[in-house]
Amino acid sequence: MILTPSPLQKYKTIEEYQGFKNRMMKGFKENSNNKEYLANAVTFQRVLCQTDLFFLLWYGCNRGDMFHQWILDRCKEVESEPNGCLDLWARNHYKSTIITFGKTMQDILASHGSTPLREWKRESTFGIFSAKSSISTPFLIQIKDEFEKNDYLKQLFSDILYKNPRTESPRWSSEGLIVKRKSNPKECTVEAYGLIDAMPTGKHFLVMVYDDLINENLVTNPELMKKVEDRYSNSSNLSTKGGLKRIIGTRYHHRDVYYKIITDQVAKLRLHTATKNGKIDGEPVFLTKEELETKKREQGEYIFNAQMMQDPTANSIQGFKEEWLRFYGGWRPDLIGNIYILVDPANSKKKSSDYTVMAVIALCDDQNYYLVDLVRDRLNLKERCEILFSLVAKYQPIVVGYEEYGMVSDIDYIKEKQDNVNYHFSILKIGGKVKKEERIKRLQPTFENQKFFIPKVIEKMNYENFKQNLVDIFINEEYLNFPMSKHDDILDALSRIYDVNAIFPIQGEEEEYYEDDFNETTNSTGY
Repeated sequence: MILTPSPLQKYKTIEEYQGFKNRMMKGFKENSNNKEYLANAVTFQRVLCQTDLFFLLWYGCNRGDMFHQWILDRCKEVESEPNGCLDLWARNHYKSTIITFGKTMQDILASHGSTPLREWKRESTFGIFSAKSSISTPFLIQIKDEFEKNDYLKQLFSDILYKNPRTESPRWSSEGLIVKRKSNPKECTVEAYGLIDAMPTGKHFLVMVYDDLINENLVTNPELMKKVEDRYSNSSNLSTKGGLKRIIGTRYHHRDVYYKIITDQVAKLRLHTATKNGKIDGEPVFLTKEELETKKREQGEYIFNAQMMQDPTANSIQGFKEEWLRFYGGWRPDLIGNIYILVDPANSKKKSSDYTVMAVIALCDDQNYYLVDLVRDRLNLKERCEILFSLVAKYQPIVVGYEEYGMVSDIDYIKEKQDNVNYHFSILKIGGKVKKEERIKRLQPTFENQKFFIPKVIEKMNYENFKQNLVDIFINEEYLNFPMSKHDDILDALSRIYDVNAIFPIQGEEEEYYEDDFNETTNSTGY
């Protein structure tokens, strides 16, 4: 597509644009009674809005917040190559405003009306797609509000924009917008959909705009991530012949849908980080240093790297790598090792709540850690107690490490049952002030050095009477997604091996190594 150049194409700085605006306003004032001049000025401004994205947004939409050199540079970059790109920019750097909002509006104004630009052979239709419709609909509403309330644009483009679209347009709602047009396709001028919850059928859009295909909620759910990826691939059927595609987003995960788009090379990657050199301590391109520092403190290192630096590979630094996993054939009674049971209890059966996890771990003479058995389920107090007793009877652990945050009743209940059945075992109440994420990170060196072995299968029936392989759940939902896992209960339970090991060490390990993980509330009690 050969694009019509802007009359302001030679202007490269915001100072030049400001100078042009000052001269234009001066001309309006000096020729306020010259009808021919004003008529020509209207035609000229119309062309500017159709061809100059920065002018349309900054002046036409009165967006003084966009008066910044970096924003101008991005507008120039997008209008020179608007299609076939994957635009991954730092969050809060106007990518959606420039592309999804601004470029969509500009193309509507350029392809419709009495004087469409020559590159538009037909009136354009747009499908805006996000992971969910609750994300895509606000983009449509933003365009709707601008075309409805912007009197400047309505005067320039009276042949395209309705004066009172709510009453005059065939469709003017959050479900779709129709401007004045000569053709009558079944698609609205702009529609918005969610890949997960609201995919259309029988629609075919000239321009497919994908914005925010992933977010922080989706990356914690591997099934939804895969669903987004599949729906994105299938959505190509909603494009017309010769259709155009624009993809806009921010990274959240190293294996998100954008990773697939990059590796499949179906779009040209256009990457813009929050700093000039793409490093955390680099010079900001748009935000101030103070604003960037605030975001760094508020978001944390991983989120900041992913969203502001577009580098979710921090997950491979802070998280766990697949190549670290070591498997073994499963525990045998003849193997020599000290066995521990670690319990991370949860007291709710709601689907949104955490799980109770009981991990049986053996520390063997070869100085390796072995996951012997595992429970991950939503259990009440009686069920937790019964399962724990059965595990103790089966594996005869040295000690049971029991995480006790607001779970005092658990140990009291277990103690009472021990007395009733005359079956006693040691329980170490585990506390500490270390944050969960930091506790889990203690596992990284052990996994990286391939000293933690897990079986390939641990099958258990859950509280819904459904058989699950808990090893698959551990790997796919927790291990590979950390620190963005929706649940990290198994990882947290496994990390407690270092707490009990500080008091019951295996040969050759330092007792004081994990000393800081205990505070005055931690109490080793034998029942």
